[in-house]
Amino acid sequence: MPNPDAFQPSLAPAEPSNLGIRRFLSTILGLVSVCAFLFAVWPGLLHAVWPDARLGRFGEDAPIRFVAIAIFVVTLTIRIRLSPGRQPKRQEIAWAAFANAIGGTLVEDQRKPTLGGWEGGAKVRWNAAGAAIELTAITDSSRNDQTRFQSDIRLSQGFQFYALPRSFLTAALASSALWSVILKGMKSEMARPQASGPEVSVPEQMAFMLEKEVVIGDPVIDAAVLVKSNDPSLARELFANAAVSHWLRELNAGRKGWQMSLVVRRVPDDYRLELTIPGVLSDPKTLDAARQVVEGALGSLAGRGLLDAPARKAAG
Repeated sequence: MPNPDAFQPSLAPAEPSNLGIRRFLSTILGLVSVCAFLFAVWPGLLHAVWPDARLGRFGEDAPIRFVAIAIFVVTLTIRIRLSPGRQPKRQEIAWAAFANAIGGTLVEDQRKPTLGGWEGGAKVRWNAAGAAIELTAITDSSRNDQTRFQSDIRLSQGFQFYALPRSFLTAALASSALWSVILKGMKSEMARPQASGPEVSVPEQMAFMLEKEVVIGDPVIDAAVLVKSNDPSLARELFANAAVSHWLRELNAGRKGWQMSLVVRRVPDDYRLELTIPGVLSDPKTLDAARQVVEGALGSLAGRGLLDAPARKAAG
């Protein structure tokens, strides 16, 4: 496995020695071009700014306007040539190094609104255990940024789980009693006749939250992580897997608020494995720990023969 220390990027890109001078000249030329534009649009402004100037010898305002336009075009052209350009964001530098280290592909998609918020921008795609994985940043409807690792897979057996860091609040939010009320409310809202189709409703997706908490058997994981699943034995095996448990402990030690889930999307076998972490990750060690968790989970599913062949497609 890649050593995360091996691809820690320099988050402050090297700047050319003349970058400061270029920025200063770009600012000065920008001010000159703005003034020239104002004088071209309103030649009388020059009389107001420089009342002692003998501008009458030039005749009407046309010569002043012509000179101002010429200065505007020249200074703007020089400024564009001197401009240092947009510097790469911290995320872009870190994700480019991450993609290079794992042999993934860094792509740039247009940002677009979705039901869950805004998605798009930089993405990293790669394959593991025969399944395609995608790393992306999203902005939810509350304008909170999140980093998301996801893999759309097909399973030969129905298996779902939901995991999150253990705390008093998360234990209350994941309680069977609370989810019983939530799911009943959702079913009442959806009681009116609807067209049938392959899409799985939220109450059907999350019905396993009514089950008891899964005890993994690893004291460290059980103390730090809360897991619910429709198949406790499979969940226990997945989270006890060293490839998952070790990196999940690493991730949980440095980041709170993460959520990991495997839920059905379309019947009978279309599932999504997803790990979301608050904020836009740029720390190489956290990125690698999250990657290892997702790849470990896929490896565990593949080892049990649960991954169907259609899931084994190239990321793209």
